[in-house]
Amino acid sequence: MKGLKLQYRLTIFISSIIIIIICGLGIASYYMIKNSIETQMGNNAMDLAVTIASMDRIKEALANKDDYQIVQNTIDSFRDKTRFQYIIVMDMNGIKYSYPRGKSLGKKYNDGGEERVLKYGEAYISKDRNVLISAIRAFVPIYYDGQQVGAVLVGLLTDTVYKELEAHILIFKITLAVGLLIGIIGAAILANLIKRTIFGLEPREIALLLGQRDLILQSLKHGILAIDKEGKIILFNRVAKEFLNLKDDDIGKKVSSMNLRYADEMMKALFNEEAIYNQEIKLCQDITLMCSHTLLKNHKDEVIGVVSSFEDLTEVKKMAEELTGIKRMTSALRAQNHEFMNKLHTISGLIQLEEYEKALEYISDISHQRQVISEVLNKNIKNPHIAGLLLAKYNKAAESKISLEIDRDSCLEKIPDSINPDEICSVIGNLIENSIEELVKLENGKIIVKLNSDNNGLKIRVQDNGPGIDKDVMDKIFERGFTTKPGNRGIGLSIVKQIIDYAQGSIEIIQDNGVIWDIFIPMKGS
Repeated sequence: MKGLKLQYRLTIFISSIIIIIICGLGIASYYMIKNSIETQMGNNAMDLAVTIASMDRIKEALANKDDYQIVQNTIDSFRDKTRFQYIIVMDMNGIKYSYPRGKSLGKKYNDGGEERVLKYGEAYISKDRNVLISAIRAFVPIYYDGQQVGAVLVGLLTDTVYKELEAHILIFKITLAVGLLIGIIGAAILANLIKRTIFGLEPREIALLLGQRDLILQSLKHGILAIDKEGKIILFNRVAKEFLNLKDDDIGKKVSSMNLRYADEMMKALFNEEAIYNQEIKLCQDITLMCSHTLLKNHKDEVIGVVSSFEDLTEVKKMAEELTGIKRMTSALRAQNHEFMNKLHTISGLIQLEEYEKALEYISDISHQRQVISEVLNKNIKNPHIAGLLLAKYNKAAESKISLEIDRDSCLEKIPDSINPDEICSVIGNLIENSIEELVKLENGKIIVKLNSDNNGLKIRVQDNGPGIDKDVMDKIFERGFTTKPGNRGIGLSIVKQIIDYAQGSIEIIQDNGVIWDIFIPMKGS
């Protein structure tokens, strides 16, 4: 059978089992029925023999040694009314007083089996199968006035019994044959269904594919994690095992027990039946992942799980942060240079117009403004990254004719454990940038930034006097990709929300002659 395909091997194997079971049941049933019928026939023979042994005429005939014909006629009177044609009455010497064939009357009974009834007066049933006879016989002693005077034998040839059962046995055999045929057809259909379920693949091909799949999954640099429709883990590769601290025995456990935001996003995709692509998830302070959660569907287009892939963005983020820092510095220098050139042109014009006092006054105002912003940044904002960002945004706002004021009461000395300076820069930078984009359309635009940190946490407030946020879009502003501006944008506020959520902070939006963004990040995160 080694050379046969799986479908044929299954058909032969299942058919063989069905044949063995049905034939075994058939043979067992046949012998049970046979034994039951023989037992019933023996009991019937015994009942008839007891009846005959109790007949007064027969008892008196044996006791008085009357003519054999008296007993023979008595037996013949009801022999034809029963199926038991084999009825013999004998005396204590075995001389036959009745026999199916009358010519044997007066002769000794020689078929055997009568010793116990004549010698011990015992009633019994005998099933004889030999060369001379195959019958079920019942032996009963005959008593007259308390003394045994003979015995009666009632028998039924087994051939007669089986002839009566031939029709029933034929039906039984036909039933067995039909059962076998149905079983073999069912085995063939089952084997074909199994073949279709496994796409016609042989076991060695399935084993090869599974081995190849495992090798491919383990060799990927991306992490792979899959769950079923109940949220139980069904598969993960080496990278996912390392990053998510999984164990081999986690297969079959619910992904929600991982207690990670990563697991929450997978369950969200499964619950909403909506895939999520290119989502940044921060596992911890030093690890950021780029994830995609894709729906698993069967041939009926039903969702049966979620497969998630991710890659480590930690190194990329560090490079991006360095590049962003350089970009911020370049932008700040460009804006500062542009603003400086504008002021030089203004001073040059005043001097050419011989407005020396106005020129001195203008220079004094500029110097004062610079001194104020420098004093706040140098004394109150201890982190150079955040101070540099605020200076760059100050220059950009000034270039756009927008007043950016850093509250003199600002004080930033400590930073919460759950957030780093670059993330704070990302939050403040995105909020100021949004305000600048709205205020550039208006006159007398103003932005106020205030930062405060203490033992409880970090508070950030960004306030502008712009048009505010439309109530219709208030619920959507933190969705990734949503924007009211032209172009491929809409990620700034989603990044802000993601950073604050990871730091277990809160963000509140207040509409009051513009927009006020109030952010709080606790100093000690879990």
